[in-house]
Amino acid sequence: MDAGRVKRESLIVDAASGVSGAGREAKEATGFSTVDGSFAAYGLLGHRHTAEMEMAIGGTVLFTPHLVPMTRGILATCYGEATRPFDPLQALRAAYANEPFVHVTDQPPATKWVSGSNGVQITACYDGRTSRVLAISAIDNLGKGAAGQMVQCANLMLGLDETAGLTTVGVYP
Repeated sequence: MDAGRVKRESLIVDAASGVSGAGREAKEATGFSTVDGSFAAYGLLGHRHTAEMEMAIGGTVLFTPHLVPMTRGILATCYGEATRPFDPLQALRAAYANEPFVHVTDQPPATKWVSGSNGVQITACYDGRTSRVLAISAIDNLGKGAAGQMVQCANLMLGLDETAGLTTVGVYP
């Protein structure tokens, strides 16, 4: 987006979250035992994180979170209309080359890959048929989420190595 390759007003994000990443309302309505064997959307057209996503990217996002039967992790599938054909995987590799916790991969990531880590796995591809970019990322919301983000930010604020006390390697298998 920063390179102007995706239209800022065309973004759609479908995010599948385990119960530890679902909002308070979703958790109250659905403990793990009621989520097991189910897959459901929540927070339609007004999720509390939509505004902050839009502020961060300077565009419009249609965001639909889903609650899935897993304890932790978020898998986000994102779509945007390209301004012209390009190789988004190459663009991601260039954009994140110096980011220790961002791992660009050729394969669609899975939440198990990042479980227990502060890492994010991400891939992307361009669909010439629809002129859209498809990007998929996986995080452990308990690692890369607020806790890992806080440690990473504290490290930077205190002049420490950004990666101090944080791992990029998941605990699975």
